[in-house]
Order: sequence, then C-alpha cells, then structure tokens
Amino acid sequence: MRATGCLLGCGTTVVLMVCLAALVLLRGGMPFSPGPLSAENPQGQPIQELASHAEFESRCDLCHTPFRGPDASLCVNCHGDVANQISTAQGVHGSLPEPQKCAACHPDHKGRAASLTRTSLVELPHNQFGFALNTHQRDYDGAALTCRSCHGLPIQSNAASAAVALSACVDCHALRDALFVADHRRKMGDTCLACHDGTARLQGFDHAKVFPLEQKHAPVPCVKCHVNNRFRGTPRECVQCHQDPQVHRGQFSANCAACHTAAGWRPARLIQHRFPLNHGNKGKESECKVCHPANYAAYTCHNCHEHNQAKTAQQHVKPNVRDYRDCIKCHATGKKVE
Repeated sequence: MRATGCLLGCGTTVVLMVCLAALVLLRGGMPFSPGPLSAENPQGQPIQELASHAEFESRCDLCHTPFRGPDASLCVNCHGDVANQISTAQGVHGSLPEPQKCAACHPDHKGRAASLTRTSLVELPHNQFGFALNTHQRDYDGAALTCRSCHGLPIQSNAASAAVALSACVDCHALRDALFVADHRRKMGDTCLACHDGTARLQGFDHAKVFPLEQKHAPVPCVKCHVNNRFRGTPRECVQCHQDPQVHRGQFSANCAACHTAAGWRPARLIQHRFPLNHGNKGKESECKVCHPANYAAYTCHNCHEHNQAKTAQQHVKPNVRDYRDCIKCHATGKKVE
C-alpha cells in the first residue's frame, strides 16, 4: 500500500513537471516573468524591426540564458552600437569597468512605462567617466537628480552626447548662491570640470602648499573649513578650529604641535621640549609627573635632587644668582654651570 502511494506521488510529480516544461516552452518562459517589459523607445526608431522590449515579451530567450539570467552577449545582438563601443573602448559603454552588466544600469520588468535609461545614480559607476556622484545625489531642494538633470536630453550611447553643458552646473548652483557663482565664474572661468570632479575636492590643486590634508585632516569635508564658500582667510592654526580641552585647563600655550600631530590627539607626545627628557634617567625618558607633580605649568627639580634651602641660597647668592629657584634658567641642559 505504501509503495503504491509512493509510486502515485512520484508519477504525479513527473506529470506536473512535464506539463510545466511544456507550458514554459510554449510561452517562452513567461510563467517566470517578474513583470511586464518596458515599452520605452529612447532612440525613437526600431531596432531589428522591434520598437521596444515589450514587443518581444514572450521571447525570454532573446535576453536570458537559462540558469544564468540576463546575458550581455544577447543584448549586443540587437544593440550593435553598444557592441562597437565595448570592442573599441570608445564612448560611454567603452569606458565602463564592467560593461557586460547591462541590467545594473538598464533594469527591465518594471512595467510598460518604466524607463530603461534612468538608472540609480548610486549604482552607476560614474566615477569611471572622471566625475563622481558622491555629492550629486539630490539637488538643493532635496529632489533626486537624474541623468537628464546634468546632461539634458536623453543620452545616446556616444560620448559626445553625454557631455555636460555649462548651463547645467550654473543653473543648479546659482539657485543656491547666484552671487557666488557669478563671482566664481568671473575669477575662475567657465570650465567647471577642470577643477571639480564631484568628490568635494579640487582637481590639480596642491592643497599641501596651503595646508597639508594628511592623516586625520584628509577626510574632513571642504565645507567644514570653508564655511559659506569662504576660501580667503581660512583658519590655519589649531586653536582656530579646536577648542582648548578641559584636560589642559589653560596650562598650555597655543602651540598644539608641541605635543600633537595630525595622526590624532591621542596619544599625545611632547615632541618639542627644551629640557632633556632623559636627564638623569640613564638614557630613558622620564615620566612627566617626575618634574611636574602638580601641573604642567610648574616644575620642580627637588624630586630627584636633594635640597637644603639655606645651603642652596648660599651657593647661588655668592655668585650673584638671585633667581636661583628657576633652575632651568641656568641649567638648561640639566648640567652644572662651570
């Protein structure tokens, strides 16, 4: 009885699989379609007598290879201009690092009215064209930017049609600060992309000649220092940007570089000290508290050197050294004065 049931179940499964295979074969894979294909025609003319993807919706094999999904080699069978760009490394598609990933920029099955050329700016490797979209995801009103925001009319597959007009930069940025844009154009000219690459940095500008952007300063956004697009008179001293921390308690000067580097505030290391830090310690640097037990603004030598106030006074008054309590004044290197 159990064997009969098992055979019946297996037989039913086989029949269902055969029926499903026949259905898929007859309908070109449509039972597995995730949605309608786009009816958009960006070129405005048919390709191989087809006006849009929607016209061959039942022919999944024209775009898909079984068990692999979208196949770029099938896409270029129709889009010969794209195949030519890839083979010659020319134009928009010839500049992409992975041009075979067509669906990354041209997703379909999004409905009849879906656009095949309005890809996500996050997914598009736009930096490969010399301009990153790090700071160009949305306009000043918060609206999402699209390709047409900068390139105008629908971009064709050649590089020339993908050029950015000056008006695209000016019209957008002038909405934020028209006076600054006008003044900037007057001083710098109209070749925006000669300096700006979309990463909030300037191309070809050696910032190190003005202020080195290294270590912790490297990732700081330009607007953090250049508030309201102000470049002249930008602060360069540490104390102009960094407040004196509580741990200092006003004991130190504004010479932050004496203890800190651009690698970070911690660990702090006293790298500019007039008195030898290895004084009397067999070549090893002494801890700060040995000479500065109370605070860093005052020091004492008496934690190491035996001291009799009367004897010390007598020794120094005789050679007319009145300010003998300030030892370093005469013993700058920690050695006896001959």
